[in-house]
Amino acid sequence: MGYILYRDRTNPSETDQEMWDNPLNTYLREHQVGRAGTICALPEMIRHVEAIAAMWWQYTNPAQATLGAIRFINGGIFGPSLTPLIDTPELFTTVAAEGLRSWRTLLAADPRRRDLYGDDHADLLLPSFNFGEYLFDQEGTRCVFIDGKQRTVPAGTVVAMLVIDRVPIYSPPEHLGLRGYYDTKSRISTTDYFRQADAMQKGWKKAADAAKSTD
Repeated sequence: MGYILYRDRTNPSETDQEMWDNPLNTYLREHQVGRAGTICALPEMIRHVEAIAAMWWQYTNPAQATLGAIRFINGGIFGPSLTPLIDTPELFTTVAAEGLRSWRTLLAADPRRRDLYGDDHADLLLPSFNFGEYLFDQEGTRCVFIDGKQRTVPAGTVVAMLVIDRVPIYSPPEHLGLRGYYDTKSRISTTDYFRQADAMQKGWKKAADAAKSTD
């Protein structure tokens, strides 16, 4: 497997050897992840996100991130769901993990999959995640932040992004298990796209509300 190496933006003089040994690249290599993202089961995804989400802010391009956001690529005809901007790496991690846990809880309640594949059926599904970045290249952009307030984001601001994709494909319960193009165990659920997006958003909101209550 080839590896993409990420440079630590907090260490401008990082040598090639230091880059190879830095915490993010070491984690990805030790867990056999070729880049900052992969296709995996939800328990594994939650562990990866909790391990490297905050760390990712140091490795974005072209500069270190000062904000974060999470994008959930919905299936079907629904557009993607996007969090408001998040202003700390720690809250970025918490919001991401809580969204994934809420999504997993919903998927685990699928009775048809449970009948076919057992109690751990939700952990047979294989969505994907990937860390990236977004650069604000225009001055004076007004955006909503996780606390519900609008603020101006200066040009040149880098946003650490987590994109969750490859969501389970919806199938009516009576069709689940029939032969088709996709692998049913890893790709199909009787949980519709709207409910999947709603569960993710509820997890995000739960984490954001909890953070507000501690301010």
